[in-house]
This record gives sequence, C-alpha cells and structure tokens, in this order.
Amino acid sequence: MRIAQLAPLSESVPPTGYGGSELVVSLLTEELVRLGHEVTLFASADSVTEARLVQIAPTGLRLLQEPRHRWAAYDLKALIKLKEMSREFDLIHNHMGYQALPMLEALQKPVVSTNHNPVKDYCAPVYFAYGSMNYVAISEAYKRLNYPERLNYCATVYNGIDVEKYRSTLERTREYLLFIGRIGADKGAREALDFAGKVGLPIKMAGKVDANDREYFERFVLPRIKEGSVDYLGEVTEAEKIVLYAGAVAVIYPINFDEPFGLVMVEAMASGTPVIALDRGSVKELVLDGETGLVDSSIDNLAKRVNSGALDKIKGSACVERVKGHFSKESMSSNYEALYKRVLSAEPVLASV
Repeated sequence: MRIAQLAPLSESVPPTGYGGSELVVSLLTEELVRLGHEVTLFASADSVTEARLVQIAPTGLRLLQEPRHRWAAYDLKALIKLKEMSREFDLIHNHMGYQALPMLEALQKPVVSTNHNPVKDYCAPVYFAYGSMNYVAISEAYKRLNYPERLNYCATVYNGIDVEKYRSTLERTREYLLFIGRIGADKGAREALDFAGKVGLPIKMAGKVDANDREYFERFVLPRIKEGSVDYLGEVTEAEKIVLYAGAVAVIYPINFDEPFGLVMVEAMASGTPVIALDRGSVKELVLDGETGLVDSSIDNLAKRVNSGALDKIKGSACVERVKGHFSKESMSSNYEALYKRVLSAEPVLASV
C-alpha cells in the first residue's frame, strides 16, 4: 500500500524529549516500512525515518520557538503539500487532528484519523461536521468519553511501543518512585509528591513545564524542590527515560483527567515497573489492578495498599508480558494494516480491530 502519515508538528518524529503521539507515529511508520509498504511521512525536517520524509517545518514547532498563533500556518502548509501529492497515495492516515478534516474530506481519498487527544468543546463542532469519516479510538475509554454517537469510530487500536528497548534494563536496582510526564495539574504532579510522603519513598520527577503550567509548578512543585523532598530532573531524553523506569520501585500516575491512553503506563510496565494510578479514563484497560500495578479511587487508598505490602506482590515479568501481548509496536501496526485493507476494500468498518 502507498500510505501517507500526516503527523502533528509540535515535535519531531520521533520526539527528542516529551511527545506521545509523535512517538506512536514514528513506531507505526517504521513498522509499516518494515512490512513492505510505501510510506510517506509529513513531519518536521528534523524527523528521522526510513520512510520518504516530506519536510514541513525546520524543527518541531515547540523547538522553533515561534508564537503559537503562527503554528496553524505550518499545519496548512502540510495540508497543501498533501493535496499536491494526493494522487501518490492509496490511503491517508491523519494524526494531526481536527485541523486536517476539511481538506481530507475534499480530497475524496480513503482516510483514517486517529484521535490522540480528547474532543474538547472548542473543536467538537468541527469533528461533528465530519462525523462520518473514519476515526480510530486509542482505547475503549476514549471512545466512550468522546461522542461515540456523533463520530464514526471504525476501530479501537491501542498505541504500541518498542518493548525490547525497555526490557533490556530489568536487572537494575529499584530505589525510588518515579513521576514522568508534563508537570501540570491534570497529570497530578502535586498528588504524586503527596503520595511519596505518605509511603515514605524518595521520588524523582521528570518532565517539561509548559508556559500555562508555570504558575502551578512554582506554587506546588518548586517549593518541594527547594526543600529537597523531590529530585526534579527536567525534561529527559528517551534514553534517560528508559534508565529512570528501570530504577523505579513504581511509577506514580495520579491523573486528574480521563486519560485517553497514557504511554507512560505502558513504558513503565515494559520495564517491569508496576504502575500506581488513579482510576480515570483508560487506566484499567492498561493496568491490571493487583497484577501489573495498583489502581484505586484516591491517593489515600493507594498509599494504604502500598503500606500494607500490596506492591510487593506484583511481579515485573507479569508487567512485561502484559505489554508484549497488547501494547507492542508490532501489534499496533498489524491492527492498523488490517484496518487500512478494510477501508480500501470498501468493507464496513464499524467493528473494533
């Protein structure tokens, strides 16, 4: 198949630091190339791929440091280029989001759009206007929480990771709790620090601080850094992240929103590291309570369970097997490949992959 992958442009593909959907796009693209497909990736010029790369911005837009109001121009540039080249593709896979929908419908080509982010009120009317297009949910929770009656979810395909990359570090000594991800209220950074205090474990925190999270960071996290109760590492590379997972007793994931997927949970389990998480969104689809982590309704409940020894019963091997069976890059790519074939054959695509 001749497949166009339309990536988001805020980060390179793969990202050099924080970036969830860009990493998924990268792994999918490279697997599709390995499977023998002719793949074209629309992404920033600093992206690294075995596919044909169509360069849109010189770097990921966050590194380009242009005002956010100019970012839309790069999205339009990608869509214009896609239109110019559209005859070269059998199918277009959209990861960019709602911005691409009007152009994609006008092209009258087979299209699949993976929704990586929740459908918010400000963009919901755009999705509704193109509700009959083929959408992919990244979890059953995502589909349930994002207008299943208005959008044509043709499949649920879990995100995948390179499992072998994380499994190679399983023998390291585990000494601390780890919080990894964007440092903000919705990710539960403050709750993670509170939890560490309740269970008496040191905590490392790694992740970027966006401009709109700066006030939160300075109020709730920075004082803890100054007093020495948290080891804040800033934004880390993928290689640094893998080492951090391998040294953690557990990853604490106290989210304050309905998580659509959560690559951090899968990456942690692939390292043999249990996940301690609040029961929101897709968490229980990914983490098996009592088998690959602890999932509960409050920080207090989670702390009580850890203090009673529940975490000690979880085996790293069970965590790894969970990821191998459901969240590998091979599984993800195989499911997308099957979906592409169904879309191209004009068969009904209303059942989950």
